Amino acid sequence: MPSSQSETFAAREASIVVEAFYRYGYRGKPMLAIRAPFAMGSDGAELIGHAIEADGRRYVVRGIARQISGPIVKGEPIGVEVRDATAAD
Repeated sequence: MPSSQSETFAAREASIVVEAFYRYGYRGKPMLAIRAPFAMGSDGAELIGHAIEADGRRYVVRGIARQISGPIVKGEPIGVEVRDATAAD
């Protein structure tokens, strides 16, 4: 998981616009179900630490949760652990 300093930087960078389905909690963590904006490795490292925008709100991606293995394909539904990009650490 990225450091708070990395997350602060991500909150200032351009957001990746994603399609969101719903918010939920998983093991006490705030999650957002989204469509993958692009193809990436199975761990979603290409998205972790980056700012995303869904439904007009900005978040920083802290982790990925999936029920299947293998590479993530563009448009695949995935769960992302998020932090509000405007929230102070």
